[in-house]
Amino acid sequence: MSDNAAGRNAIRSTALILVGIAAGIVCGLLLGKSAAPLGNIGKFYITLIKAVAAPLLFFAILDAIITSDVKILQAKRFLGVVAINTVLATIIGMGLANLIQPGRHLQFDSKGLTDGGLLKQAEGHKVDLIGFVDNLVPDTIIEPFTQGNVLGVVFLAVLVGCALKSLQKSEEPWVENWNQFVHGGYRISERVITWLVTLTPIAMFGVIAKSVGDSGFKNFVGLSYYLGTGLLGLGIQTFVVYNIWLVLKKQNLVQFWKAASTPCLNAFGINSSLATLPLTLKALDNLKVSKASSRMAACIGTNLNNDGILLYEAMAVIIVTQSLGQNLGLGAQLSIAFLCVLTSLGIAGVPEAGFISLAVILGTLGLPNEILVVLLSVDWILARARSVTNVVADMTTSIVIDERAAHPQPA
Repeated sequence: MSDNAAGRNAIRSTALILVGIAAGIVCGLLLGKSAAPLGNIGKFYITLIKAVAAPLLFFAILDAIITSDVKILQAKRFLGVVAINTVLATIIGMGLANLIQPGRHLQFDSKGLTDGGLLKQAEGHKVDLIGFVDNLVPDTIIEPFTQGNVLGVVFLAVLVGCALKSLQKSEEPWVENWNQFVHGGYRISERVITWLVTLTPIAMFGVIAKSVGDSGFKNFVGLSYYLGTGLLGLGIQTFVVYNIWLVLKKQNLVQFWKAASTPCLNAFGINSSLATLPLTLKALDNLKVSKASSRMAACIGTNLNNDGILLYEAMAVIIVTQSLGQNLGLGAQLSIAFLCVLTSLGIAGVPEAGFISLAVILGTLGLPNEILVVLLSVDWILARARSVTNVVADMTTSIVIDERAAHPQPA
């Protein structure tokens, strides 16, 4: 797809979302409480997203493992930078959520909570190692997908992926067939998600209509705190954390942001860091970054280096628990943070990837789908900010792990 075509699709997608929001507001004001059934559109949308999320996570991790071919030393540098950024993104997301406490301005009905899931474990304010292992190792291969067990899905994906990777050297023809099956499963799951994303304007119409019909604009005040906190956190990660990395690497900031402007604007428009990958690689080539570094950080990083998604997940889960009156201690929040890290691994840079992974996490915690339906009304803004953050993360990591001590300054 050409840059012009991608730009037109981005504008059309944004316009449709805005139309859906406007139509939902008008319908909610006209119908009042009678607009409540329209909220089922949003619930149905979330159910579809959750149904595809586990297979997408499974095949994305598998595909990343079997297609990765990296040098050990460079891989260590890459994983080190990713680990630091992961910790910082989690701290920023959870730190802002605890400091600003935007969840206090949101009101959800806590009666939808279940007794199971990680939330019950988290309320003990400690990490239960036995419970973690029990969730990690599934009883059957099918169980993680039917029960929404994220830990089990990740465990199976890593186990099967490592097995396939070890068999690649055997050059047996059936191994290549399995590799093609994995890649095909990943692309099919990705395509289904992309189709579902086209339904977002319709889902938002139903969500907004029900919300306005039930309580007018009361929820939008609380959502503004949620939105503002999310944008602040992503802004700190993008413009403070990554700039510090670049300064330490002695990369000229003006030169970097000039090159990064095109992929960032594209990612914001089409809401996908994966679809922006060709532009990201081109920008890194213009910055004279070695292809080995750019391919490792940007291509593999598309599956692993999802700071925008992780920061959003960590922040959003804490905000949701605040709105439900849950007072979680440090140990409980660390348990949730660990789950967020696991879920963000392998999530592709497709539209709404962060919202998809949040749906998986909240399902694991036993939180009601109604929460996701309300958050969906402003997620189209946060989703684009997450995509930009992920693109800048890929570019920054490429420069940091590059073997040269510094990059040339502009003439």
